[in-house]
Amino acid sequence: MENVKMLFSKMHGAGNDFILINDPAREWSRSPHFIAKLCDRHRGIGGDGVIFLREIPGENLIRMDYYNSDGSAAAVCGNGLRCSASFAYRNGLGGKKKNMTFLAGDNFLQTSIMDDSGDSVKIELLVTEPFRKYELSDFGSVYKGSVGVPHLIKVLSPGETVDVGNDGRRLRFHECFQPDGANVDFVSFPDRKHPVTVRTYERGVEGETLACGTGCASTAVVLHQFFHFPEKVSILSRGGDVLEIEIIKECNILKGVFLTGPAVTVFDGELSGWNQDCLT
Repeated sequence: MENVKMLFSKMHGAGNDFILINDPAREWSRSPHFIAKLCDRHRGIGGDGVIFLREIPGENLIRMDYYNSDGSAAAVCGNGLRCSASFAYRNGLGGKKKNMTFLAGDNFLQTSIMDDSGDSVKIELLVTEPFRKYELSDFGSVYKGSVGVPHLIKVLSPGETVDVGNDGRRLRFHECFQPDGANVDFVSFPDRKHPVTVRTYERGVEGETLACGTGCASTAVVLHQFFHFPEKVSILSRGGDVLEIEIIKECNILKGVFLTGPAVTVFDGELSGWNQDCLT
């Protein structure tokens, strides 16, 4: 079969890393096998997910298709959306404008490039399922809702430790939240003067990632709604980056958040030597 070449950028948002591909003609496979092969950190490029972008002609809109490293699709990814906006800006998608609209899943989301390099990006994320409190016999109080994708928030007591891999997996597959399950965020804050810390077990990666944008957004919503936090919250990710969250309200109704954080290009590359058989 004929060998093919794929141009891509390897990027990360606060350590959450992705492979970004401009695919205007949708010529690249979205099969789970191909996505998993790209994300393989030993035999592929390596990443927590793959993002395909394409401009929608005449609509001033960029389509974002996101896939987890296991090949499963997700409606949106916050860190991935920041990287998508930076990638689009650097590569002239959308007319190289600093303000762009993305279609992720069924949601139209606004993004803003905050500097000339495209390394800092502000994005909009919408609450697509209100957060509710649940009492679990084995975990106590948790909060579940969705900021584009479902999240479970577990607020830890001061000094409480957590096994993110084991406890995250148990909550991700907890019988109360099947069949879809949810991403799981473990949240701690010693006081209101320091950044909130969040560690996330990500559905589709099936392990802890260095950051999760929708997880940070979900955390801010829960802290504001149930713990009386202010409308602006600083969140410290596992990778050491700080993400700034601002609650969006309309007529005093919580609608979503603005999230500002880094979008870093690690390298640009060209993948060759894989033939068409690799695409299925």
